[in-house]
Amino acid sequence: MIIKADLNKHNFIFGLISLIFLVVFLYGIFTQAIGTLITRIIGYYGISMAQAGLLSSFLSAGNFVAIFTVTVFTGRINKVILLGASLLLFAISQCLISAALPFSILLVCFALVGVFGATIDTLTNSIIADIQPDNINRNMSLLHGFYSLGGLCGPVAIEHLADALSWTQVYFIMSLAFFVYLIIYMIFVRWQWSSLSIHMSSEKQARFGFFDMIKFFTQKRHILLWTALFFYSGNQRTLVVWIKRYVEIHLNITVWGAYALSAMWLGIAISRLLIAPNKRMSSALKICFGNLISAIALAAGLLSGSAQVIVAATLMVGLSSGLTIPLIVAMCCGWHQGKTALGTLMPYMAMYISNVLFPPFSGFVSDFLGISWGVSVGAVSSFLAAVFSGLLYLNLKDSRGN
Repeated sequence: MIIKADLNKHNFIFGLISLIFLVVFLYGIFTQAIGTLITRIIGYYGISMAQAGLLSSFLSAGNFVAIFTVTVFTGRINKVILLGASLLLFAISQCLISAALPFSILLVCFALVGVFGATIDTLTNSIIADIQPDNINRNMSLLHGFYSLGGLCGPVAIEHLADALSWTQVYFIMSLAFFVYLIIYMIFVRWQWSSLSIHMSSEKQARFGFFDMIKFFTQKRHILLWTALFFYSGNQRTLVVWIKRYVEIHLNITVWGAYALSAMWLGIAISRLLIAPNKRMSSALKICFGNLISAIALAAGLLSGSAQVIVAATLMVGLSSGLTIPLIVAMCCGWHQGKTALGTLMPYMAMYISNVLFPPFSGFVSDFLGISWGVSVGAVSSFLAAVFSGLLYLNLKDSRGN
């Protein structure tokens, strides 16, 4: 009986983790849609780059709203059920985008996608941290590695779809993919409900409130971690939104645009799957050196004026700094083992705010100084991420010394 119970638990954990990895992979593909389709969207609506950056900003503003959604419902509704509801609303929101509504309404649709997408992202991280707390570093790296694989496949897959279909039809196909996934997810939840009730019960999912979020910023290590991720996200989001357009418009080499974006995600996937789990160096130090290398590589690529060098540079950006998010989330969840949703949400808050600010800011810089200067905002952000993660390393080292 004990062997059978252990086998059932193993099957349940394996099945749930596999489904979580799959949806994160799909979500990784979806997040590349703006950067891949941005030129087509600009042409369709006849808007400036700064206006186009608002699409990403509204999506990220929706991400920020998700902070309140997760705070209110975590611990009150089982995370597995909340994830299913978020998947449904996420797929519906993508359908609304595919309707090609007036630009002002389109911004609202992107905000809705941001709300439910960020809820999915936060809950998947929290569930992974809850289900196997002893393997949090490895599982978090694998989780974000699958997201990166989606990011790697996304630009090329979406570009090929967009060559045959309109950008609106591409969004519709992505919504169908999430509807199909939701059906599979619901079947698994119904089949494994007894195991879910034991291992993912609402009683075991600690609640947290806005006081906990405010208290988070009373510790220096939290502030340094938060700020490092803020600037890392500024670099990543700038490249996700603009690097393809930089290669297509500024360098006038259309065929290399999607490859420049995919190269970054290839590097990120390798970084998260192979480099991040390595324990021979502290997480904060790996983040520091990685972001410093990223800043140098991106600056060199922009100065070269070569599409091939840009692709190599974005690959190096991904390889060196792609481990930043999973390592930071793993550190924060380790500091808040009783409240992994809080440990996931607070670093993500830095990402959401950064993702709101950097696309229109870099687009504004591009409109007035040229797109090279707009993309260089990412290099500056990466350098600042290196500075603050270095300070985090020193702070943690001093704490251990005391």
